[in-house]
Amino acid sequence: MVEDYTNAFLVWACILLFCGLFAIWVKFGLFAALATGFVADRCIGRPATDRR
Repeated sequence: MVEDYTNAFLVWACILLFCGLFAIWVKFGLFAALATGFVADRCIGRPATDRR
């Protein structure tokens, strides 16, 4: 039987996403971090809406 690492992956993905957006915020400012988050949200959400 294979171990289910889904929850561990999701926790670490959220931590890495937060760290990445925080690094963008520090380097380029809040607007760049918000824009990056918005674009990432649109790219992630697009395949889900295309399947409907």
